[in-house]
Amino acid sequence: MRWARYGQLLGRHRGWLLLALMLMLLSLLASTVLLALSGWFISASALAGLGLLVGLNIFTPGAGIRLAAISRTLARYGERLASHAATLRLLTELRLDLFRRLLRLDAAQLDRLGRSDTLNRLTSDVDALNPLFAGLIGPTLAALLLSLALVLAVSLLAPLNNLIVLAVALGSLLALPLLTGMLYRLGKRPGRELVATLPRLRETAAAGIEGLDELRAFDRTEQQAQGIATASGRLGRLQQQLGDLDAIGQAAALLLVWLITLSVLLGGLQLHESGQLSGPLLVLAVLATLGLAEAWQGIPGAWRRLGQILASARRVDELADQSPSLSQAETAAAWPVRHQLSLSGVSFRYHPLAPLVLDRLDLEIAHGEQLLLSGASGIGKTSIALLLMRQHDPESGQVMVGGIDLKQLCRQDLERRMAWLPQRVAIFSDCLAANLRMGNPEASDEHLVEVLSAVGLINWLSELPDGLESWVDEDGANLSGGQRRRLALARLLLTDPDIALLDEPLAGLDPASTVLVSSALDRWLSGRTAVIISHDPKPLGSGRRHLKLQRPDPDGPLQLALSQTSLRSETQT
Repeated sequence: MRWARYGQLLGRHRGWLLLALMLMLLSLLASTVLLALSGWFISASALAGLGLLVGLNIFTPGAGIRLAAISRTLARYGERLASHAATLRLLTELRLDLFRRLLRLDAAQLDRLGRSDTLNRLTSDVDALNPLFAGLIGPTLAALLLSLALVLAVSLLAPLNNLIVLAVALGSLLALPLLTGMLYRLGKRPGRELVATLPRLRETAAAGIEGLDELRAFDRTEQQAQGIATASGRLGRLQQQLGDLDAIGQAAALLLVWLITLSVLLGGLQLHESGQLSGPLLVLAVLATLGLAEAWQGIPGAWRRLGQILASARRVDELADQSPSLSQAETAAAWPVRHQLSLSGVSFRYHPLAPLVLDRLDLEIAHGEQLLLSGASGIGKTSIALLLMRQHDPESGQVMVGGIDLKQLCRQDLERRMAWLPQRVAIFSDCLAANLRMGNPEASDEHLVEVLSAVGLINWLSELPDGLESWVDEDGANLSGGQRRRLALARLLLTDPDIALLDEPLAGLDPASTVLVSSALDRWLSGRTAVIISHDPKPLGSGRRHLKLQRPDPDGPLQLALSQTSLRSETQT
């Protein structure tokens, strides 16, 4: 756990945290005063009724009881508001910082992190830090301050020759940290295992749901269910073990409180018999000591959970410590005026031990030219597009735009000036308009309708009950494959990039939609530099340069040969 990082985070919200701590302490003090003063008042009233106490003032203690009751309610409510405000601000800042750090990573790094595990760290592990202040630091400090106040009060009531009360009280105050330390050590290992087991169970269950069709096809549903059951059983045993530790800790803390209360009672009885302490004051001292139970009973369990908090914090830190693998120039070059693309002697592989995907590739794309790339699956078409976006760096050679190496350009410029349409597009669980406005947040409803019409979705839009506000499920689950593709194309048409990289833009479209979308793309691409990847380039229009990637020697070293043809002449022959 990076204590400095979390210390700085807590420091930035110290106002809310101090307010929550003061209200927490005020709530405990009010509860203790309410219990003790009520006991004193009842016992004093009983003695007055028997004629053993003369001149009892009922108004002052009555007002004190009402004040304590109201203060406890208000302080507890205010403490909840303050501690939740502080905690939610802390978690929000931490989660936003993590997300910003993730945005700096390249696509390859994000793929290696794993979607499910990253999501668990960003959500569940951050949420696991919730009790750090509200459940651990705050209650511990408040309980310590309350305990010291009670020890001081008891010592003022007891004469110097009656030190048994102080000895037992101080001994119990020392025993509580020992108890919490023991529970922390006992709960550390199962807590870490719980933090590690829960994400694995979620990943296994999510993978089973997403791949249910494949599991059924290969008759592997039983094995998947068995894996989920095994992980669930392990999780249940860990939760039971930790729950037992919490119960033991709570019982031990209450036992300590009872020991202190018993010592106060025994010492107080001696003082009462000698006439040094009145009966009502004895009741007040005993009940005030008993009030420690509210403050102490949750402390051992909170420190037991520290192991889980630290394990989750380590997982969060591992994610936060990820640094971009692609170097960035200290002083970025200005975005070029002309947008010709070039690959010069580029060799590339996805992993140091993997075979070369590209070997000494040279490619030039003129400013304003739209190049068609075709070739067999896996030959390197998408790899070229990823290099042009600088999602990867080549092993050797240069990738340039406007004669400037991509390494010299600001990453934000690359993201703003380039548009990318991958084969698998992201459709968000949101309304149709929000999905489209990912391409242009300022687009009007009329503009949204216009691009939907351009891709042939205007009739579908008119049939939707809520129009542009109609809901789209996660990953477009309530859309057909063709509708998902055309929705992504409509979103693309809302952007205004200098360079466009399109990977199979017409995949999954019927012939009529292909003609309509091709025409819309032709108009949108006019004047832009573009690379269009397609296994079937003919529907994308004539007049564009077409490069077909192929291997000159299937058994030889991997080297891409560029066989240049004109799409017009190719379709005529």
